[in-house]
Amino acid sequence: MSRFLFAAALTFAAPAYAQAGYFSAIEDLPIPPGFVEQAALPGFEGGEGRIVLAQAEGAPSGLEVRDFYYETLPQLGWAVSPQPDGALVFVRGRERLSFTVEHAGARTRLGVRLAILPAAGN
Repeated sequence: MSRFLFAAALTFAAPAYAQAGYFSAIEDLPIPPGFVEQAALPGFEGGEGRIVLAQAEGAPSGLEVRDFYYETLPQLGWAVSPQPDGALVFVRGRERLSFTVEHAGARTRLGVRLAILPAAGN
């Protein structure tokens, strides 16, 4: 999705979402308000696909993170992918976006994993 379309989608989102920053390694993925991206994590890229990892930390709760992504990501072409364990996972074409949320005292750690699978038939 082009940056223009992404910016246009956020323009129509709630004002708090329009002010969200973006992950540096996943440039069209917004960071929830109240979170700050942490140091870059190593990823993987090869002929068989790509895996990108990112982290952020902030004060909002895991439920606020879930609600943010449930409201924001469908506007960007992502669909919720229900998981038996209740994990927060979205899919868009060959992309699979999964989140982990951990509580560390009064802080919440958000982990992000974007996996881009090879095209069918490869």
